[in-house]
Amino acid sequence: MKFRCDKSELADGLGSLLGIIPTTQTSKPIFLDFHLRTSNNTLLVEATDLDMGARIRLDRVDILEEGQLALHAVRLHSLIREIPDKSLTIESFPSQRGATVKAAGFEFKLLGEDPMEFPSIPESSGDTLILASRERFSQMLRRVAVAASRDMARFQLTGVFFELDGEKLTMTATDGKRLTNDCMTVNNPSGHVSSAIVPNRVVDVLLKILSQGTEEFSFVLGDSGFQANFGRGEVLAKVIQGTYPDYRPAIADVVKVRVTAKRTDFLAAARSAALMTDKNTATVLFRFEEGRAVLMTQDSQIGESRIEIPVRIEGNPIEVRYNPTYFIDALRCLTEDEICLEFADPERPGALRGEQNYRHLVMPLVTARS
Repeated sequence: MKFRCDKSELADGLGSLLGIIPTTQTSKPIFLDFHLRTSNNTLLVEATDLDMGARIRLDRVDILEEGQLALHAVRLHSLIREIPDKSLTIESFPSQRGATVKAAGFEFKLLGEDPMEFPSIPESSGDTLILASRERFSQMLRRVAVAASRDMARFQLTGVFFELDGEKLTMTATDGKRLTNDCMTVNNPSGHVSSAIVPNRVVDVLLKILSQGTEEFSFVLGDSGFQANFGRGEVLAKVIQGTYPDYRPAIADVVKVRVTAKRTDFLAAARSAALMTDKNTATVLFRFEEGRAVLMTQDSQIGESRIEIPVRIEGNPIEVRYNPTYFIDALRCLTEDEICLEFADPERPGALRGEQNYRHLVMPLVTARS
């Protein structure tokens, strides 16, 4: 195998698949490798751990000799990133258990595994394909995924819950302290109805891969797996088996208090107030009243703070105590100049609203009416 390629394209392709590579030692060293192979004068880069697999096709490649390689993923990616030249050549050893990487002034002989041992990744299915806007899908997934639990003890929450019903795709995530929810319109020609919990690792890889590409991409959502076809490649993954908790009661149907303000004002105030707290006293009191929001902290070991920003309020004044970290995370998910915070009553989570249907609910620590 021998090919010449654009260094940046190869580095970006490898980097988008790194999330599939195990971060600890595995009983099968081949899972720590990238599989590089040629097909119809095209270079394919693959990675898998059997729970998830993906392949990317690279365009700016000159295939000089057909073949395949299995090279250590992290090491190969790191080496290529450090090469300053715009192009490089990779040529396999006669045994195929390694390759020489060459660029102007650089030469590496990198040992590898037998590429014949690399597990095959099936081609994506054409059944029940759903078409969606890549940009809108990526934005929604990124905003929702921030609330997914990372606690493996709550396994069924360690992912994003996808619900497909006709032309509507809904995504939800929660870790018990916050909940995100959004929906978008998709093209579902077959009218397929399904739901599945897509694991965090799959979400992370999807967000990297979908950061660029054609405007429209397709996916398949089933009980046993998730597949995405993004034009220059595919991702196939198992989904989390189990029942996602009913999140709907947490989303208020009635809004009694609505606060509107500039997002940058809210974010700067919350970040400043958070500096006057620590892990033991991670509490900021938000007081919303006519014309202003007042953020206050008090700690016997740190001191006190009082920050005031202008807002518009519809409804009665209200006080809510939040962990500032969760509130700041919610604000960072939004990109709108102006955001809205909604309450049904002081005892229920407050919902930060963004454009369209996005909601980021944050559980209050203590609430009381003024």
